Amino acid sequence: MVYVRRVVVVGLGPAGLWSAISARVADPSAEVVVISDEKYLTYSRCGLPFVIGGEIGGFDELIITSIDKLKSLRIQVSLESKVVDVSGDEVIYEREGEVHRIKFSSLVIATGSKPFIPPIPGIDVSGVYSLKTIDDGLMISEAVRRARKALVIGAGAIGLEVAEALVRRGLEVVVAEIMPRVLPTILDGDMAKILGEAIRSSGVQLMLNSKVEEILGDSKVKCALVGGVEVPCDIVIVATGVRPNIELARKIGVSIGVAGGIETDEFMRTSIEGVYAAGDCAETKHLVTGKPFTPLLGSVAYRQGKVAGANASGASLRFHGSLGSTVLKVFGCEVGSTGLTLEQAKIEGIRVVVGKVKWLTKAEYYPGAREITVKLVFNADDGKLIGGQIVGGEAVGQRVNLLAAAISCGMDAESLASIDTCYSPPVADAIEPICRAAEIALKKLRK
Repeated sequence: MVYVRRVVVVGLGPAGLWSAISARVADPSAEVVVISDEKYLTYSRCGLPFVIGGEIGGFDELIITSIDKLKSLRIQVSLESKVVDVSGDEVIYEREGEVHRIKFSSLVIATGSKPFIPPIPGIDVSGVYSLKTIDDGLMISEAVRRARKALVIGAGAIGLEVAEALVRRGLEVVVAEIMPRVLPTILDGDMAKILGEAIRSSGVQLMLNSKVEEILGDSKVKCALVGGVEVPCDIVIVATGVRPNIELARKIGVSIGVAGGIETDEFMRTSIEGVYAAGDCAETKHLVTGKPFTPLLGSVAYRQGKVAGANASGASLRFHGSLGSTVLKVFGCEVGSTGLTLEQAKIEGIRVVVGKVKWLTKAEYYPGAREITVKLVFNADDGKLIGGQIVGGEAVGQRVNLLAAAISCGMDAESLASIDTCYSPPVADAIEPICRAAEIALKKLRK
């Protein structure tokens, strides 16, 4: 009897989709089955705010695959199917009221993440939403038609993108953040201040250091108590982050790590033989600290999925870790970060030197040149780059990628200051701001 491997993937987000594709590529003869509790095929959750704001025409445009494509790859998909347990080498799932069982040779858990909903009194009143799925987006889009004033709870990436979307839709918007700055997990205070000024100049009221104490309303939200101040609103968006969805993993006995995600090694293996994990539900190693963390990023989910799926089909690929590299554009500002912030480095007990510069994205005499601020964090002991933040009008994303590559390659301030860069007045200045920031740090290191 010929052995036929069967890889079962739970979840059809980016990690699940690429696990399935990579499993197929690694073993063309294998059976590949994906079980998802969603009614939609893989779609970009990151695009949801831009549909609400009208920049993208519809939620269906976010769907990045099709049944025909998956069939052509001989990947079987069962949508609206909830995996309730794993017993030995069988996955047990429910679909349309019936219980199904399917055997597997290897299993990939790609259950993603779920919104964190803080225990605020009144948070279950009508008119309060979170944004994680297409259905969430549809409900918010419909509610916005009847709304005039919005409260967004949380000034992370999704919170700010939703806030801008609501401004585009003509609403008065207040953003409440319990921390003293916007994007508190990826920016230091000085860099967040630049973005905060842009947000306020767009007409958004920022309430920092402000806790939402209660949401008020009988049949529907009417206002919220924020830091002792009553904020009128007829729609509330809760954007207080996400947490790894580890319900299934915990139930079947997979080890959960210190960062709250599924514990994995560099092969994306879990504590149970033959079971892998990828995406938002999985922990990985931070490439600066070496400690476990959960990046909760689509780019990481994609790369982890490729490794987990291939290895589930017999390969031996490695995922070495992540820097949590992030980029977004809100209220006319591009914002990016990679590695450690100054604050995070200090928490880790690392002695640091900082190089920071405010520059232009093009030659100063060329029309349309935009301001850009670069902040680089170096380890004071060996001079190596360990983090970077950039806020500017344009050209941030690829600079963050450059910084991520520099950290991964162990570049120090001297080598970063000396990189050979390009120049043309309409495209880039003769002095690259990353190099200039590195030069400033290098002078401090040599003192």
